[in-house]
Amino acid sequence: MAWRAYIVDTITGKILAPIDLPSFSWSVSVSDSSLATTKDKGVGENEVSGLTLPWSAIPAQSAGERNYMLAPDRRSIALCWHSSLDDEWSYGMPVLCGMIGQRKDSALDTDFSLSSIMGLLENRYVVREGKYGTAAGSTSSDEISFKNMSLRGIAAEVGWLATNVKPGGQLPIDWAYRGEKGSHERTYSSWDIQNLKASDVLTKIANVDGGPDMQFRPKLSGDYVRFDFTAGSDGDVYLGQKTVHRLTYSPYGGTLENLTIDHLGPIMREYGSGSGTDKAQICHLSEDLSLVNGNHEPWPLKENAYSDSDTDKADLLKQHTDGVLNANSRPLVQFKGELHANDTDENGTPLHPLGSFWPGEIMELDINGFPSLTDGLYECRLMQMSGDETDKVSLIFDAMEDPMA
Repeated sequence: MAWRAYIVDTITGKILAPIDLPSFSWSVSVSDSSLATTKDKGVGENEVSGLTLPWSAIPAQSAGERNYMLAPDRRSIALCWHSSLDDEWSYGMPVLCGMIGQRKDSALDTDFSLSSIMGLLENRYVVREGKYGTAAGSTSSDEISFKNMSLRGIAAEVGWLATNVKPGGQLPIDWAYRGEKGSHERTYSSWDIQNLKASDVLTKIANVDGGPDMQFRPKLSGDYVRFDFTAGSDGDVYLGQKTVHRLTYSPYGGTLENLTIDHLGPIMREYGSGSGTDKAQICHLSEDLSLVNGNHEPWPLKENAYSDSDTDKADLLKQHTDGVLNANSRPLVQFKGELHANDTDENGTPLHPLGSFWPGEIMELDINGFPSLTDGLYECRLMQMSGDETDKVSLIFDAMEDPMA
């Protein structure tokens, strides 16, 4: 049971050849997994770093073939986890796939990192073809409006406009949810080009109060690696899942190792500021003083400021500011730990092979014998998993209300 890596065509997703990666580090997330006072989610990303390959590892014989195989932007690298559940001849389960970025060659080896789909979308803009700078006086007046749609439906339309519609823009992404009905609306004005990066637009949709989790999840389709755009709904912002995995922790052993728990106090007020300047700036105060007042030991007041100069509507600023406050208005804890993807049961069946669980999914943590936590079963949402060329996987779970506060 080990990693298998492949060179992939970026535009089509076609697997071109296997490649040997002697050492690397990787990370897959659904949201911002840091425990901070502005707990925005963003859109799930994946990345691989630390790729330094000797020329002998490249499946090529000539300079032209090497450049063909490792052409920045045009080629990607897919990492697949191959377990005992997979046939020996199979590719394995894709865990992440990223586009080759800037490459540095030496006489002995080549060095590069990979960009995620979100990294690539930083260089795509949400504007219609033939509309920018074509209005009277070389101005841009075109607007893209979405009305009565779900948030993930709007996100899918944004992604489709930034990829499939553009010349050379196609990527192997299946944009589900296009046209899905709901109660939301968004308008994107072509003259506001500096705020129309596709990656930024998707991130803002995810971070609004009630915004859905979003993730680009790799999958195999024959000899191709494609991505499912997966997102939560307006009714349930979390990603769906088929199985709830349970991890066990005990000082005497378990499937979850090296458990740590971070603690953070609450924020009671969030001062939100939007577009405009001086006295004309849009403002909104979100507050929850229930922990300051009441018949209990009070918490000291803590305030924070949130700013988004791109938000020009008061109701949208309220949603953003409320979202930041809601994520931080209670004492928080965050669990972190490690598992081994090669762990098996008594029959030799893998317990938690990579590809069987993803960031955004709920896991049950059966914790016993931790000094600062009552023994029990805790439901936590996995936010990030990372590792290296071994089977060790580091896990970071969503910050949750402190059960001991």
